[in-house]
Amino acid sequence: MLTLLLRAALWRRRGVVTLAMLAIAIGASVASALLHVSSDISRKLSRELRSLGPNLIVVPASVPTPLGSGSPGPLPSAGGTAPFLDESTTRARLAAAGVEGVPLLYVVARLHGEPTLVIGTDLDAARRLHPGWKVPAGDHASLMGVRLMRRLDATVGQRLTIELADGRTVSMIVGAPLEAGNADDEAWWVPLATAQAWSGHGGQASLFQGRVEGGLEAGIRAEDALEKGGRLRAVVLRALSATEAGLLDRMKRLMSLVTVAALLAGGLAAFGTLTDLALERRREIALMKALGARRRDVVRQFAIEALAIGLVGGLTGWLFGLVMAQVIGRNVFHSPIAFHGNVPPVVLGLSLAVAALASLGPIRLALAIEAAAALKGD
Repeated sequence: MLTLLLRAALWRRRGVVTLAMLAIAIGASVASALLHVSSDISRKLSRELRSLGPNLIVVPASVPTPLGSGSPGPLPSAGGTAPFLDESTTRARLAAAGVEGVPLLYVVARLHGEPTLVIGTDLDAARRLHPGWKVPAGDHASLMGVRLMRRLDATVGQRLTIELADGRTVSMIVGAPLEAGNADDEAWWVPLATAQAWSGHGGQASLFQGRVEGGLEAGIRAEDALEKGGRLRAVVLRALSATEAGLLDRMKRLMSLVTVAALLAGGLAAFGTLTDLALERRREIALMKALGARRRDVVRQFAIEALAIGLVGGLTGWLFGLVMAQVIGRNVFHSPIAFHGNVPPVVLGLSLAVAALASLGPIRLALAIEAAAALKGD
């Protein structure tokens, strides 16, 4: 019987009821979309921030100042007096700390009579650590920064003669152009083993670059783990790590505020619509009271109607929000957003709560109706 009354009450005023459902659905869709995105944002934002490059530098303990990603590092002098890291020991420390590190060995050289920065590294690992680098696809024997290439008027495939600090000369073929948008564009990146052979520093590196996920606190923990045992310094680029953590926190706060605002707007719209619905039903409510309906019967009738509206609006909003989450994922993060099973119950719960709160005004209005006065007025 209650089901039939509910169906009849909602169907007779389906236009107004649809507006209330849409109001709740709009708020629920925003909540659904942002909750799905929020569940993925840590992973996706971390992946996007990888384009900023390394946020950890490992240098010999005697190097006095922190170094940035694009700084030249501890360059060896002609006498070879600059400090160096033992490659195998440092790799073992990084592996124990759970950090993938890329060794860099700086070589003093001259090209066409001009001082030139030659950097030996693991080219594949360096490209993974610097996803912002623009390099043609494929394997390359070396990478030459675009600014250095323009300054030398060099072309891909050209063999150049390099004058080393000890007076020896070696030759190397110009590999693919590298465009990084920073000081890396001024360097010639060659395989680490080649640079070690040229400089006579086999098994050594000037520094290691790495990336620690998880923000500033994770970087500080990696610092402590790497420096145990001495002989090297781990320097977290704190401004970069703090920016990543702060950006993630601000993004989550922003999405929370937008979700609350959308639900509040939907609730207010539903409140107005349900109040109008209650005013239209004054005679019906008065007749129910005249026939013996108690206060709790009126409250139950309106509460069930509101919850039905909230349930349908919540389901509709969740489905639409799931679609919108995929649109956000593909346009912002260039990848789909994963489905999270904990989101539908949360969205439905929020929708039912909004509908219940929106029904308080209409219920109060219905309870205040005097049956005799309302029927006499008609």
